[in-house]
Amino acid sequence: MFALRSYQLDTIKKARESIASGNKSIIIQAPCGSGKTCMASAICDGAITKGKKVLFLVHRRELAYQAVERFTEYGLGDEVSLIMAGEESNLSKPIQVASIMTYIRRIKLEDGLPWFHNADIVILDEAQVSISPTYLKLMENYNGNIVKIGLTATPCRGDSRPLGELYEDIVSSISINELTELKHLVPIRYYAGKEKPDLSNISEIAGDFNKKELNKRMNKVNLIGDIYLNWAKIAGDRSTIIFSSGVKHSKFIRDEFRRNGVAIEHIDAHTQTEERADVLRRLKNGDIQVITNCQILTEGFDFPAAGAICLCRPTKSYGLFIQMAGRGLRPFPGKQDCILIDHAKNIEMHGFLDEPVEWSLSGNEKAWKKKKPRKKEKKIMECDGCRAMHTGHTCPQCGHEIPDWGKKINTTDDELQEIARGKTKKKEFTMEQKRRFMGMCEYQRRLKGYAPGWASHLFRSKFGVWPNRFKDVNPIEPDNGFRNYLKHRAIAYHKSRKKQEATV
Repeated sequence: MFALRSYQLDTIKKARESIASGNKSIIIQAPCGSGKTCMASAICDGAITKGKKVLFLVHRRELAYQAVERFTEYGLGDEVSLIMAGEESNLSKPIQVASIMTYIRRIKLEDGLPWFHNADIVILDEAQVSISPTYLKLMENYNGNIVKIGLTATPCRGDSRPLGELYEDIVSSISINELTELKHLVPIRYYAGKEKPDLSNISEIAGDFNKKELNKRMNKVNLIGDIYLNWAKIAGDRSTIIFSSGVKHSKFIRDEFRRNGVAIEHIDAHTQTEERADVLRRLKNGDIQVITNCQILTEGFDFPAAGAICLCRPTKSYGLFIQMAGRGLRPFPGKQDCILIDHAKNIEMHGFLDEPVEWSLSGNEKAWKKKKPRKKEKKIMECDGCRAMHTGHTCPQCGHEIPDWGKKINTTDDELQEIARGKTKKKEFTMEQKRRFMGMCEYQRRLKGYAPGWASHLFRSKFGVWPNRFKDVNPIEPDNGFRNYLKHRAIAYHKSRKKQEATV
């Protein structure tokens, strides 16, 4: 059994106080990576100790398996069973983790069995989906003294339907900032392009962009920079999750990365269950470096090794933005931070991921608001001095005063720039990282037979200084990050030459 953190214990205490005050249906809101299922494990443990039964409902197979895994880690492995197609159920167990669709089918086929309609506590994972007609119809069987608890990082919906249709109270846990300060989450570094995608005249469905129209609009080679080129420069050595605007868009990204030698796979809603499980297994084993997906890995997907998130689809849904961007915040051995590369101006639409939010049970437009909204004049700006991206008219990196957004650029082959916040500092490289990079430069120089100065110039292009301390470093075989950096430089060089030739 793992020990709960203090904020998790405090959240459970507040939830019990809310229930004791008469609220029989509540939401526990906590950020991605805060351990919502761990809190649910403790709630289940306390319930079954009192002889009660718990039904834990999910809407995806991966979420069901993850829930069982967490319950088992907590020491409840002998008390839990799965109700899901292809899995053997044991209805004598006091905790049932159920796929919503399988559960409803079995109710219709096997009405009267002891477990159905007979839970004391119903826990609804990803509570933002639990006011769908399917869930609401099922919840009619769980009224009276039965307690319903929704779990979510984002208690809001894009279609503006209020979660108050089912829930009576929201119990908010710790913030992303606090989790980061406690080192339970890693810091996030933001990168964004200069030009917005053209989203004009795209219709809306359920409060977000029409998926078919968005996929067609975004599935172009040169929209906001080159996705591969910028990834290779910024995060080429990191395990990465890419969120696309549609299936065709995702496959295009996969093919582009493969052409450049990157181990990458694509999954979507039509990917067979066995194939999807195999792809995720290979991702977690490190056999593939990048996964691109369409609407699959947005909720409850745990992959702590992810060091970079690429948002290649715009969304009007604040909840979806948080769900996508939050996939990379979990800590992992050797992981210092997470890079968020935004090709779709989601940061401009929704703000920074860790800005404090107040939640409510009303519809989407009033379901959340920033506790300290940024001032109107604090638009994302590009510094003419050091090229950093930030908010406000004074660059936090170099102190340069910026009077306006700056000159618009017609080309879409721009390189992404980091968005700095407040006193955020530029990434610092350790002496060991610099020594290792120089070793790989020297390895590559000898392999290709380049002149001695080649390695020093490549080092300077990366770090901005000459490698005076590392001239006698031993060669080190290049890793994926180094190879991707070389590809980035080669592609950027050829694009620059083409532009020069076109102007002659």
